Amino acid sequence: MRKFWISVFAALAIAGYAQGPWTKKDWKQWSKEDCRKLLEDSPWAQSWNQSSVKMANFATGTAGAQGVGSERELNLSYVVQLRSALPVREAVVRQALIASKYDRMEPAQKAALLKQTESYLNRNYDDVIVVHVVYGSNVPEYNRDLAAFWQGHYAEGAVPQDALLHGSRGEKAAPVKLISPKGGAQEFELIFPRIVEGKPLLEPGENTMSLEFVAPRIGSVDSSRLFVEFKADKMLFNGQLVY
Repeated sequence: MRKFWISVFAALAIAGYAQGPWTKKDWKQWSKEDCRKLLEDSPWAQSWNQSSVKMANFATGTAGAQGVGSERELNLSYVVQLRSALPVREAVVRQALIASKYDRMEPAQKAALLKQTESYLNRNYDDVIVVHVVYGSNVPEYNRDLAAFWQGHYAEGAVPQDALLHGSRGEKAAPVKLISPKGGAQEFELIFPRIVEGKPLLEPGENTMSLEFVAPRIGSVDSSRLFVEFKADKMLFNGQLVY
């Protein structure tokens, strides 16, 4: 019976992905929530979280009192996106259009704004896979420590030696570049080669592609290996495998 319910839940998850906004609407009609889903919980984007519980003591104000304890959950989160996949870039652009009130513009204004996005949307990624990572915490000082690590830990031109992109046939690709702007948003990109041993890292009919790297220790949250998996049969867009 347990296996039956696991199969049911898996089928529902697959159905949910298959019915995502990217299958129902043109990207210029996606809502803010549609974009959020595609960028955080879709075949091309997954979230990974790490947490610990910290006990804080607070005085009661009564003489001689020992104070009471209060538990607080401390979270670190990473959202991993395949930015070389067209649907992800379309969601990024659509978010920007929504913020610019694109839907209320006159046709000429819309056309001019869309023209500015063409180079980003039409870029060719035949040679690389771009993994975009957004990180954060529910604790302000942890946010600062995360930014300090990812924006300052690696020397110019260096890449995380523990970062790997795995293909279905056992291939492993190391990043060729790390892009982590200093003082900017809490995000970075790892650029991986798309072709390994003469073949694309993932091809139609294969199973999965997975990413791993080490998330650093921040405060009381220990260092841990981040691992996310992308399934080839879910990453179909207009009938083509895209990543």
